[in-house]
Amino acid sequence: MPEVLLLSLMSGSLGVSALLYHQWWSWQQQVNQERDEEEEQLTTYPSKEEQRQVSPKLGGWEFKILRSRRNQFHDPDVLRKVCQEEAQGGWILFEKLDDRRLRFKRPMALREKIKPSANYDPYRSYYGSRFEWESLLSVILLMMMATLPAYLGYRLVILSQRLAPLPTTTPSAPLRP
Repeated sequence: MPEVLLLSLMSGSLGVSALLYHQWWSWQQQVNQERDEEEEQLTTYPSKEEQRQVSPKLGGWEFKILRSRRNQFHDPDVLRKVCQEEAQGGWILFEKLDDRRLRFKRPMALREKIKPSANYDPYRSYYGSRFEWESLLSVILLMMMATLPAYLGYRLVILSQRLAPLPTTTPSAPLRP
């Protein structure tokens, strides 16, 4: 009998699982949105007119943000390697936003002067693999949330049929007219 109770509790928790998954997913979206807003507010960029007044020869600066899926920029060796790669395109490390994001700048005049090598893209915005493990794990979790309660419900029905007492039939007396 405890097996029936346990299986019924586990198979009936699909709504709770879906609610928890939705809360986690909305939390992830909120964190990403806050990160994007932070990037916009950290550094204000001067207008083109202001840039020309400061340095008419260079014509101002251009900026880019290099992102990583994992906290790769925490390692000083990786950070040094990334800065050396970006220096090929004339990019200078402007600020480290966190262990996943770096902001680079370069003079606009270097756009035409520096020719990128075959294995380096000066306008790349991601470092490392762009594969998202979170997406794969969320799909697996969603599949488990859908199939596990169905399987446990099936097992509950089978188990309850085994535990139910068999109906006993007594031979009835022959009917007399």
